[in-house]
Amino acid sequence: MTAPELMTRYQVIRDACDYRLTGQPTMRMADQIAAIAEQAEHYDAQDVYGTGVLIESFEADIAELLGKEAVVFLPSGTMAQCIALRVWADRKGNRRVGFHSSSHLQLHEQNAYQELYGLEAELLGEPGRVVTTADLQTVSAPLSAALLELPMREIGGQLPNWEDLQAQSEWARQHGTALHMDGARLWQCTPYYGRSMADIADLFDSVYLSFYKDIGGIAGSALAGPADFIEEARNWIRRAGGNLYSLFPYVLAAKAGMQRNLASLPQAVADAQWLAGVLNQMDGLETVPLEPPANLFHLRVDCEPERLLEHACSWSKKNGVFLMPAPRASEDGKAIMEYSIGQALPLASRAQWQLWLENFFATLKHSNIQ
Repeated sequence: MTAPELMTRYQVIRDACDYRLTGQPTMRMADQIAAIAEQAEHYDAQDVYGTGVLIESFEADIAELLGKEAVVFLPSGTMAQCIALRVWADRKGNRRVGFHSSSHLQLHEQNAYQELYGLEAELLGEPGRVVTTADLQTVSAPLSAALLELPMREIGGQLPNWEDLQAQSEWARQHGTALHMDGARLWQCTPYYGRSMADIADLFDSVYLSFYKDIGGIAGSALAGPADFIEEARNWIRRAGGNLYSLFPYVLAAKAGMQRNLASLPQAVADAQWLAGVLNQMDGLETVPLEPPANLFHLRVDCEPERLLEHACSWSKKNGVFLMPAPRASEDGKAIMEYSIGQALPLASRAQWQLWLENFFATLKHSNIQ
């Protein structure tokens, strides 16, 4: 069986499982549409080109949640972040921006920041660890804006400590550099910092949120900041083709997802920390980081990814339990996978999950796949 065929098989098995360790409980398309319809009962009309009670009231709610003057709803985070950096660049008269080498802008957008928005980037910090104030102090030339991701997905959901985050914010203000947050998963950060989303956002000039990561919306994002900044961003959204005639399905799905999932995220962080502790006690397994500050972490397994996936297909089909996202190869040849914990985990007890995990990895070892 080829690797793509094996991956397709695993996805089919995953969708048929009664229990899933990661993410939010699976919603059928029909159920998600029903949730949207329930939200729609509260509004008389859909939005039109970004105006109307539905979208404007939702933007106001998000602005209050973040403690920012204004918010605009966009179709995607890729658009939101590049536009934010371009607006700051125009204001500062400087096309140089900074972000970490693991940033979504660097890895997953085919250099849109450069090709479409005319920006130049300096990569901040070192691979595998969070950006620090010391990293900012070594930039080679002035930056119009610096982007910090909270938490940093590609390095296992790591976060800087609060004191250094404050110091980075102060550095940016002293140097006339706008500080932008890639807060796609900002919802995960409040337990670690012991502060509200508004308190965290207060350290930043602008903030991006995603409504499908953790929240369970269909798609869509929010960009928050000063009112005049958001007005400039709206012009860029129009230029980029993001000011769609109507976005109401995405807005309604975001509202429904927040009602279902937002309040549960502190518990998801606690569950992720428990799970990491269980996994780190097993031979050949290691989480990155060892003690997750968010409900996201990476798991390294001393096994070839394809063989691990073969075992997962067999075990999950037999037991009706989905224990691991699809693995990929790390630089040293080990399997690595990303765990993002939500309300799916509490559908079984912690004791039951631990038994399943112990059986899964014991049978993996017994089968000589490692």
